[in-house]
Amino acid sequence: MSEIVCRMVPALPEDLEEIHALTRLAAAQTKVTSWDDEYPNREILSADIAAGALYKSVHEGRIISIMLICPWADYMAEEGGEDIDTWDPAIRKPCAMARFCVTPLLQGHGLGRRMMLASIEKARELGYDGVFFHAAKDNPLTLHLYDSIGFHRAGEAVYDHGEYVCYEMKF
Repeated sequence: MSEIVCRMVPALPEDLEEIHALTRLAAAQTKVTSWDDEYPNREILSADIAAGALYKSVHEGRIISIMLICPWADYMAEEGGEDIDTWDPAIRKPCAMARFCVTPLLQGHGLGRRMMLASIEKARELGYDGVFFHAAKDNPLTLHLYDSIGFHRAGEAVYDHGEYVCYEMKF
């Protein structure tokens, strides 16, 4: 296998089925994910692509990772629920990062870290000055990843579908 270059580029409408298959594989093989048949479904992913907010990384012609990067206010309006009031006020133009997925076939070799760093770089390129996101509280592997990268825990939130740690980072 050739070296994996971690570069996030916009997903295209013709990528929908491959991206959906990737999320289904992750839901089936990653025991700690809260993803299921309803989330993220084709409609959600299609809307993300149409909005120009879903990014992909490709290796050897296959999509190996995805990340939603969009304005935080847009994300919260879509997701609904009560936002926390402990975000860093110095972050004036935050993006949301969500629907992060790395193919289970390549996990365990630092690819998640490299993809997250590539996503941060993409968010900077898009003009954001920081990021806010939620991570499932019952997912110790991703919590460890985010802590080790240097994200700050800004609080916790509870929604109908679970409990979350709220992470932030100023760029």
